[in-house]
Amino acid sequence: MKILVQNCLTHLYLKSPTEWTADASKAKTFSTSESAIIYCAKHWIPAVQIVLKFQPGRFDITVPITEECEDVAGSQKALRY
Repeated sequence: MKILVQNCLTHLYLKSPTEWTADASKAKTFSTSESAIIYCAKHWIPAVQIVLKFQPGRFDITVPITEECEDVAGSQKALRY
């Protein structure tokens, strides 16, 4: 399993505080979800969610971290019903 940070608006993965990628294999990985959250807070990275990426990718888990992502997740849930 990989722990990644993803922008919930663009769906790009974090490479560095100023770089993003569509390719999850090129994204910065974290040892724990907590370290990913601390990294984002320290670097003031907005609109992020944590992605627990499993192999194969169909079982990935996404957890909204910032308010923007909670709003997006809430609106997506509302559309499912």
